[in-house]
Amino acid sequence: MSDKQNKSLTWFGHNCFQFVWGTARFLTDPFLAEGVAPCSANEIQTDYILVSHGHGDHCSDAIQIAKRNNATIITMAEMASFFAKQGVKVEPMNIGGAVYVPVDDDPDAPKGQILMTQAPHSSTTPNGEPGGNSAGFVLSFSQNGAHLSPDRVPIKPMKATLADAFAFSIYFACDSGYFSEMKWIGEFGIDVAVLPIGDRYTMGPALSLDAINALAPRYVVPSHYNTWSPIRQDVAKWADAVQQFTRSKPLALSPGVTVCEKDDLQWE
Repeated sequence: MSDKQNKSLTWFGHNCFQFVWGTARFLTDPFLAEGVAPCSANEIQTDYILVSHGHGDHCSDAIQIAKRNNATIITMAEMASFFAKQGVKVEPMNIGGAVYVPVDDDPDAPKGQILMTQAPHSSTTPNGEPGGNSAGFVLSFSQNGAHLSPDRVPIKPMKATLADAFAFSIYFACDSGYFSEMKWIGEFGIDVAVLPIGDRYTMGPALSLDAINALAPRYVVPSHYNTWSPIRQDVAKWADAVQQFTRSKPLALSPGVTVCEKDDLQWE
């Protein structure tokens, strides 16, 4: 495995993204909004589904997609219990914990690390029961063959383990306000950060700049905006502000557009 591993990111609208690492596909918060999403749930192909919380605009298509793809839903323990009762495969976790998932047919290949982070927000399950806490995710992948899981390497601070593996990391903040621990997340070395900018229900454009400066990612992608009028934002104006007030490069996508890492390690 090398830093030439295929990496791409596609936006399906709202907070639904598909991140591809090699041949492994990770779908976040499946909600294919009518009139926004470029495809239907029946057209999505994925291996893993990350559900940040139980609001309908983040998981209404999760069960259908999981069953059709035999995909595993990775989510908060309370949400995992709900999905398991619907007959889908789940990987339960909680804030501060990590799980390690296969991303290669080779059983000896390094697994991808999924770290669950806090995300100040509310959550209930789709049937109205307590859904635990809302969460975000940091996905990290070895780029030099070094393992990330503690059963395969000496136990070190996570920052050191990621550095040893020359890890690529993408952070999905999901439905979140700004919180001071974003600076700690940034210490892992975030290559791409996906942050909400819609305001009202999440952080807005102004606070997202504070988040970007705390995280210091190479690239930042906006999410959770323009789905409905209460969260409408001028994304071009936001991108200009990112360039003016941060050192990160904005990547404002349109639904259905895919960006990927090129040979020179730039994203476009």
